[in-house]
Amino acid sequence: MKIKMKRILRLMLAWIMMSWLPHGAIAEERINRLISILESGRPAIGVWTGALSAPRIAKVLATSDADFIVADVEHDIYDFGMLHRFLLEVQDFSNRYRTEPRAAPVVLVKLANRATWDPRYEIAESLKVGPAMGIWIPMVESRADLERAISAVRGAETSAMSGINIPKERRDVWPLNPKGELLVVAMIETEEGVRHAQEIVETPGVSAIETVHIAAADAERILKMCLKHGVISAIDASLEDVKAKMDAGYKLISVGWDFGLLQKGLSETIKAMRSVIKKNP
Repeated sequence: MKIKMKRILRLMLAWIMMSWLPHGAIAEERINRLISILESGRPAIGVWTGALSAPRIAKVLATSDADFIVADVEHDIYDFGMLHRFLLEVQDFSNRYRTEPRAAPVVLVKLANRATWDPRYEIAESLKVGPAMGIWIPMVESRADLERAISAVRGAETSAMSGINIPKERRDVWPLNPKGELLVVAMIETEEGVRHAQEIVETPGVSAIETVHIAAADAERILKMCLKHGVISAIDASLEDVKAKMDAGYKLISVGWDFGLLQKGLSETIKAMRSVIKKNP
């Protein structure tokens, strides 16, 4: 009886405390940790990979301190099975091997289909095969391109295969839907895209814009459009220029490709070792 009374008292106390909180103070916890970072105004750091079929690379990425991973399937063999395994590996390795408790890096899938084609089937499948939290769309050249892609993201079926199944009311794009858990990043990388940059940036549902392969002046102009309309800007950065890019307003910041980082680190290590060997024959 005493145990039952204690439980009742605890429930009553919890109810009283909740009733005192302002309306909306108890917010739903974010499933997409990357959105939490962006909502706070902080920059997010990520890495690109094309090594989706290499479990050891997946382990390195999953146990790194990256906020997000861009899984690039545009330049690889089109294989949903491979993407499925990679997405589950990132979750599994993060849960098993992280030395500090933290959610796994958010994975965004860079599509094989370009926006100028019709990527809707690929988008639906990519969000269904595993815990991907958004898409990165190459070759966006018009508002119509982007609207077609966004329509496939909104309400898309998401994967429950590793415990991540976004509730139906939150299967939407952020920040168009403030409760949405999915991101849509559009790439402007052609002259046609530059000509239609204004309408692309203003497309309802776009979360972020990345500019590549275009003139620096055009990239700067598009950055200003994004800042004006509250659209996140994405870019690659190095240690030497990351502060300048943050100060300019970029929020989704990538350290580059995993193979490039591996190549650089390996080359520097071997070079340093050869130097030691020469000094100590």
